[in-house]
Amino acid sequence: MFTYGYEFISHSSHVDDRHKMSGYVVFVICMWSWRKAGTTSPGYITERNIPKYDNYPYDNLLYVNKKCPTLGFRKLARSKYDRFTKKHVARFDHYCGWIDNAVGEENYRFFLLFLFIHIAMCVYGTIVTFHLLRGEVRDRDLFNAIFFNAETGEEVEADFWVIAHYIFMRHFQLCAVFLLMGVMSVVLGLFFLFHLFIASRGMTTNEYYKWKQVHKWYKKEKDKFLKAVKEGKVSNNNQKSDSGQAKNTEKSSLAAANISDGDVGCVGPVQNRNVNIGEIPQEESVVDSNKDEDSHEIMDPGPRPKNIYDLGVVENLREVLFPRSLRRKSVDNTSCFVGKTKNV
Repeated sequence: MFTYGYEFISHSSHVDDRHKMSGYVVFVICMWSWRKAGTTSPGYITERNIPKYDNYPYDNLLYVNKKCPTLGFRKLARSKYDRFTKKHVARFDHYCGWIDNAVGEENYRFFLLFLFIHIAMCVYGTIVTFHLLRGEVRDRDLFNAIFFNAETGEEVEADFWVIAHYIFMRHFQLCAVFLLMGVMSVVLGLFFLFHLFIASRGMTTNEYYKWKQVHKWYKKEKDKFLKAVKEGKVSNNNQKSDSGQAKNTEKSSLAAANISDGDVGCVGPVQNRNVNIGEIPQEESVVDSNKDEDSHEIMDPGPRPKNIYDLGVVENLREVLFPRSLRRKSVDNTSCFVGKTKNV
């Protein structure tokens, strides 16, 4: 835009020269938001600051109380080991290659700000280039111009497509910028709306794709059970006994055994290739050691699993803007924990 668009603005009567200065301002803001999202810590968990990030209960489905097999300390609920940064991240969302940083509890708000500002830049650039190109059409009165076919020499009536082809060939670079920013406005806009949606539902990107696996598992088990009841292989009344309910609860918790806990990128789970042993050796599944010994039995999986971290739209968004780990209570807990450690 700086190379091709600004020269066009200087000769156009349809876009004010002040947009040159505002373009530089928008660019600086974009670079600031990129740096802010990329350099802000996502919330790295260590053995010393565990009390600061220990703010969520275990749901015993996506998260169970166990040690991180890579770093050796307790794996907090909603946290995850990130092999790119080789650190444990609180309320892990995903690893973003665009900002070269993990996105977690403490920098998720800046990641959303980064997206919003870049959407605004793309929309702004699309509008400015549109007015530049439309001004060219008006100044040259192209709808009343006479065009000729380059191959046959025949006269061609001016219409939208003929004029669009003419403008595209005459101002290829500027048209490419217009198309690029227009497409990116839509793509980034949809991506931003996706993150607003999952944030309002009390989920991270990591959890969103895990819940898709849980719902798939639940539907499969429920359909299997209902089919067995219909065929008379299982009595629905037997499932209401205490032992039956206990087994159902245990089986429901074992749904986590099939949930992938691998790398998560901007667009979802990423397959691990050429991963060194020791980086994520046991993080690939949430409950690797718990195999369902009664997998051949057909049982009612019970009520549909619910997300215990969904506290309502307002509270969910509040946790994004004001992370629990940065609230005074969490900071004070960390200070007390560190103080006790020094005394010992």
